[in-house]
This record gives sequence, C-alpha cells and structure tokens, in this order.
Amino acid sequence: MRLKRVVPVVVSLCCATASAEAPRDREVYITLGSDAAGTVRSSLRGGSAPTLVREANGVSVLKLAETQLSDVSSIMHDKYHRCAGFMAHDTQEEALAALTPAQPTQSLVSYTLDNAPVVNALFSGLQEASIRSTITQLSSYTNRYYNNSTGGTQAASYLQGIWAGYANGRSDVTVELYTHSSWTQPSVIATITGTVFPNEVVVIGGHLDSIQQYASSPSTALAPGADDDASGVATLSEVFRVAMAKGYKPARTVKFMAYAAEEVGLLGSKAIAQAHKAANVNVVGVLQLDMTNYRGSTVEVSLVTDNTNAAQNAFLGSLIDTYTGYSRANIACGYGCSDHAAWHAQGYPASMPFEARYDLGEENPNIHKASDTLANSTDGTNWGTANHALKFARIGAAYLAELGKGGLPGMPTDTVDPTVSLTAPASGATVIGTTNITATANDNVGVSRVEFLVNGAVKGTAFSSPYSYAWDSRTVANGTHTVAAKAYDSAGNTATSATHEVRVANVSTSGTYDSTYKTVRCSAAAATCDSGTLFNGRGTRGPELNTPNTLRGTCKDGSTGTYRSDESMEALKVSTVDGSNFAAGKQVKVEATVFAYLNPASDRLDLYYTANATATTPTWTLITSVVPTTANLHTISTTYTLPSGANQAVRAQFRYGNTAPTSACVSGEYNDRDDLMFTVQ
Repeated sequence: MRLKRVVPVVVSLCCATASAEAPRDREVYITLGSDAAGTVRSSLRGGSAPTLVREANGVSVLKLAETQLSDVSSIMHDKYHRCAGFMAHDTQEEALAALTPAQPTQSLVSYTLDNAPVVNALFSGLQEASIRSTITQLSSYTNRYYNNSTGGTQAASYLQGIWAGYANGRSDVTVELYTHSSWTQPSVIATITGTVFPNEVVVIGGHLDSIQQYASSPSTALAPGADDDASGVATLSEVFRVAMAKGYKPARTVKFMAYAAEEVGLLGSKAIAQAHKAANVNVVGVLQLDMTNYRGSTVEVSLVTDNTNAAQNAFLGSLIDTYTGYSRANIACGYGCSDHAAWHAQGYPASMPFEARYDLGEENPNIHKASDTLANSTDGTNWGTANHALKFARIGAAYLAELGKGGLPGMPTDTVDPTVSLTAPASGATVIGTTNITATANDNVGVSRVEFLVNGAVKGTAFSSPYSYAWDSRTVANGTHTVAAKAYDSAGNTATSATHEVRVANVSTSGTYDSTYKTVRCSAAAATCDSGTLFNGRGTRGPELNTPNTLRGTCKDGSTGTYRSDESMEALKVSTVDGSNFAAGKQVKVEATVFAYLNPASDRLDLYYTANATATTPTWTLITSVVPTTANLHTISTTYTLPSGANQAVRAQFRYGNTAPTSACVSGEYNDRDDLMFTVQ
C-alpha cells in the first residue's frame, strides 16, 4: 500500500528575510548518485546512518539529519572527488521528484559566433591582478560557511558592495542580496536588463561558501576556500567589472550570481533555480564557474558533460576554440557536483568549464582544507597568481558577449532589418492534417530566429536554416486562416513576410459512448477520433463515466487512491498523420493524456491496438510501453500503421509499476484502462 503526503511549497523570486541560525537537528533528504549511496550510509560519522528512501534512474534518496550534511560533503569529496556531489531537500516529496530526469522548460536559442568586436573589447579589460585581489579578499575570512553569521554573511556583503561600485548607479543594473529563510548566508545577484530580449535570461554563476573537510565545527573551522570557490566568484566578478567599465549593454538580460550553501547540497542555487522555474523565467543559458585557478592537468580547460546541456556544451567548446585556443578535454564529474546541476534539474541548459581533469583526480588537492590558499594555486608553472583564472574570465566574457549579444558605446549600430519570405503553403492552398510552414530569411549580420504565425499568433520557432514548422491544422476550425513568418536579428530588427491565406478542410469526429460495446466510439470514418472528457477519472476515483470504458466492459479499473493525485487515464485521441480519413496502411498518431504519480518513474503507459474491436475477445497488439518523465497531467504520444479491419480500437493502459507489460489487462489497485473504438474505411 502506498501512503502519500503532499506538502505545499511556495517559491518566489522576491527575496525572503533571513532568519536566525536554523535548527540543526531536523531531518532532511538528499539525492545523490546511487554509486555513492552505499559508501555514504556506511561511512557517515555521528548520528545514525542515513535511511535509503528510494532509488531510480541511477539516483538515490537518503533521509538524514541536517547536522550530517557537512560530513556528506566531505565523504563525497574524499571518496569521489565531487563537490558537493549531492542535492539537499527539505521534504521527501521534493527529493522524490528529483529522481525524474529533467525536461527542458524552454526552447534553445540560436548559437552563433557573430559578436567578436564585443568579445575582443571585453578581453582587453580583463586583469589578472583584479582577479587576484578578489580571491585575496574572499579567502581572508576564517571561512564562508553557509550558516556562519560572520564570514559567510560578511563575504556576501563585501561582494554586493564591490559589484554595486562596478555598476556605478546604472539604471539598467541592480545588485542585491538574495536572502534565504533557512540559513544565514545570502546569495548575491547582479542583473543587467537586456535591451532587446529582456525576458530571455543568461546566468553566470559560482558559489560563495566554503567548508573545511571533516571539521568538528564547520562554522568556526579555517576554510579560506581560495580555489573552491573564491576563484570562480572572482572570475565572474572580473567579467562583470569589465562589462560595467566598458559600458556593455546586453541584448538579453544577464544575471551574475554568487550562490550560498553549495557545499551542503547546492542549496542556494537550487532555491534560485526553482524560483526562476516557478516564475516561468526563460533562462536560455547557465554557465557555472567552480574552481578556476589550479591547473593540475596538461589541458587548460575541462568541460563537464554530465548533468549539462550537450548543445550548449558544443557552443561553449566553439567559443573556447575560436576566441582563446585553449586546449580542452571532456570530463564527467558525477551527480550534483556543482551548481550547474541545480539548474539542469529544473530543465535549464547549463554548462561548466573546470580547471583540471576532475575525473582523473588532477584537481587541486587542497580544497576543503585550511591549505586552500592563493599561495597553493598554480597556473602550472607559477604559484600564488590568478593566471589560470584569467583564462576562465576570457571564457566567461566570450560566453557573455555571444549568448548575451548586445554591444558597447561607440560601436556601429545594426539598423538593417532582415528579409523573410514564406515559401509554403502557397496562398489559397487547401491544407489537412499536419503541414509544413517553411520560410527563407537573410540578414546582413545574421538571423537569430524565425517565428511562424497562424492567425497572427506565434505557433512555432526555428533557430537555424532551413526554417520550418510542422503545423497541425487540426488545432483550428475548418475554414480560412492566415499564415506568415517573422524574422529577427540579434539587434532586435525584425521583418514579417507577406500573409498567405489557406483553407483548412479536416474531417474530425468526437466519440460518443456506445452502450453495446461499452466504451467511446466514433462510428463514422474520419480523420480523428477523440474521447474528449468521457474517460476522465479512474473507476470510482473522479468518478469515471461509464467505467471501465473497455470493450464489452472487460478489464475493471482499480479504485484505490485519490483522483488527480494517483494514476488515471484521462483522454485518448487517434488521428491520421496526413489528415485524411482512417484507412488501412495509414499512419496514425495516438495521444494519451494521463495523470502521473508524483514520482512518474514508478508508472508505465502501455498502448495497444486491435484490428477487430467487435470480436467477443479482441486480440491486442502492443504498440509501445513508456515510462513517463513528467508528473501530473500531460500527454504521451506515439504512431503506428493501421491494419485492415473496419472496426478497430486502441487501448491505453496506465498503471503503477514500471515493469515491462505482460498483458493488455494488468491487475492493480491504481491501474486504469480505456478503449477508443473507431471506424476504418
């Protein structure tokens, strides 16, 4: 039997008020790589061993005392060279939700290298001495522990002050302390509002806190953290300083962030990333700078490939090759190894360039120790400089200019509009089903994106040529509609194509309940058969009308749990891909709308078809079986080819238990089956 507890969580982008030092004996949850879970449970010192709550997709959930977080950090660093190597969560529900692989929350932008004048201008202002000065100041505190009311908060206040000084009162720049309610140290955020695309956000971050490994009292132990991560914060601080000194104005909004509480489970970055997602902020890219000033490898830069975005990693590699020529290698650093993982967990594209071959153990041996000082940092030859960090400042500046776009005072302004022409469908054309809207676009500098409009509303976006969008015309009513394309360049210049009028002529049918076959049926041959709301609910949960909505009333639904908390099959739709009527040999799309459990990885959707729905005992053929990746209400789709047969049906079986399907009627108290019957001509 499953017992569930729902805890409402409200997250806001507004800064909360910092509390006094949080209680240190409460239970918390962490997620970490399953490869490390056993070691943490057996090695943890002080208190009882953590409890294993659940494991899925190579990630484990452990329950432990908050006082044990610093020890977990030390174990992860000592045994696995990961920092922090886990994520901390206040509730079991939040931790279980983290078991699900992240899904992107936004469209990727167009990655182009066309802002070299800004990159080179920023490069000219970067100074090793300035980075070194910031590292020196940040590492001068006894420690920057997240729950330390002195060093942790003093470092944040210092950083806010120098960033505010760099901004020098610019009206488009804000510098603030982002306070957290559960611990003392605030994060620091500097925001430059974009001039062209202010709702598209670029984040450059590093973590402000430090920790000493296995310290009996982390809040008082000596932890200068010069490399981990005063170096990363000083690196991004230098990029911000030069951007302000040069008068840089980005096209996209850019946020520089120094996160609190990374060492105890990415707490600061997780809170900020979750707040951005809750507010539907379109974060188009995240760069993490964690340890930049110790060259322990022959290569100069190591790019983290796990818990990062492959497309943005390729873009970052191109930046490094084009603007710096630094040697580089790819590495894996494990689950939750730095703050980029917190953004990745929310579906945002994140990347992390690192100082050394982390996977080979070539990183700074002094981190998490009293010996992590500037004197023990090296560029491979010289000690006590910020030469290696300067390389990462150049990478950060290139990333800023090429993803943030924009320009500098005195630079030529791009005032030339792009050109765009709609190439399909032709004006006056009749369209059915899914049809491609295509366009050509050009610009004197470069096209950043092309939007496709139906009746004046944006329906799709393409970021690179050939510009195309697959429009399902069945989403609009039959009749005359307009289509057009709109092109943008990185300076915000736009152009819209001539409008084409097209005639939509789809044949669509909504199903009705058939008392003979005891489920929803579309009795006339058409292009679509849709259950509408007739399948909503599961058995007595909801309740579901005409339950169980399976052919001849076979295969009863489970009736345990709560509607819209536990599993249910909510709607089913079948439609031909080309928009013509159902016929043997036609490819059809099946769309099943389900309500998945909080941990969707524990569920499974099985889709079947039968070619003879009128048979007393229909034969069911499996189309596909899918484990959901998203909790709550969402739609899962697949395609198959219609066989011969005048009366056909599809079955959606949504069930608790992600084992492979054994039949089209798996019994279970949370399981729901619905059959949709339709006519094939």
